[in-house]
Amino acid sequence: MIDTAVERQVMETAVDEYGMRLVVVPPPVFAGIGVIQLRLGRTVFGEARLSLCPVDRRAIFVHVEVEEKHRRRGAGRVLVAAAAARGVGYGWTTLPIGRDPIAVAFCARIGALGPASPHPCSHQIEARVVPAGARWTKWW
Repeated sequence: MIDTAVERQVMETAVDEYGMRLVVVPPPVFAGIGVIQLRLGRTVFGEARLSLCPVDRRAIFVHVEVEEKHRRRGAGRVLVAAAAARGVGYGWTTLPIGRDPIAVAFCARIGALGPASPHPCSHQIEARVVPAGARWTKWW
């Protein structure tokens, strides 16, 4: 079992070779896309990408990916739970998952953090979380 609480998620400098960790890689710009990796030492099992804007309390779940050889073991579920733990109280939306049958089946099993129609704030648009010309930016 992996504790997905924010307090248990570590930065890159706290990674060791002995335990499975959720490693947080902050976004390069404010409200940009950050990463949460599920790692054992330097081996990355999977990662979730998300954007959080603490000013407007908006969150966009961008993507989750698990290495093929590590799938169907709960890694994706842990990564989604870790992302949700970082954005408690935020208004969540997700980027559309497309037509990939594996992604569609995964989302059907675990549920979505929010509707698949991103509702970015101005900070997330500036950070280019979604393209400025995207149809989603016209909804707000």
